[in-house]
Amino acid sequence: IQSKKLLYDTIVCFGDSNSDTENAYKLTGYKWPVDPPYYNGRFSNGKIWIEKLGIQNLINYACGDATTDNNLVQGFTAINVRVPGVRQQITKYINTADLSQVNFHRTIFIIWAGANDYFYNITLPASIVVKSLINGINDLLQIGA
Repeated sequence: IQSKKLLYDTIVCFGDSNSDTENAYKLTGYKWPVDPPYYNGRFSNGKIWIEKLGIQNLINYACGDATTDNNLVQGFTAINVRVPGVRQQITKYINTADLSQVNFHRTIFIIWAGANDYFYNITLPASIVVKSLINGINDLLQIGA
């Protein structure tokens, strides 16, 4: 994507393999996902969508096989390593980022998750998964996002 003037200069991303740019790879000691066929720790054969937005400052907590909240459903990699859920990713961001330095007007926060909740528990009601995502959004709103 190319634009003369971008509205945002920073992306903070939380989610699962759709947005993971190496977090599961690092968490598993660079063992999974396997390259090839996957590319540089991504669940893709090349760069993923978030890397193509043209925003250079990417702070990415997304992790392959993540669920919306480990307290609801725990996610695991293919080699059985526990991964942080979106709610845990958001908590880590809130606890480790220097929030006084965040320009919330120029930072876009992205959450993409939910499918893995059903992968691990097919009987989970949609309302519970949606509520879990809303809880994460509310956590971000409380810090000014």
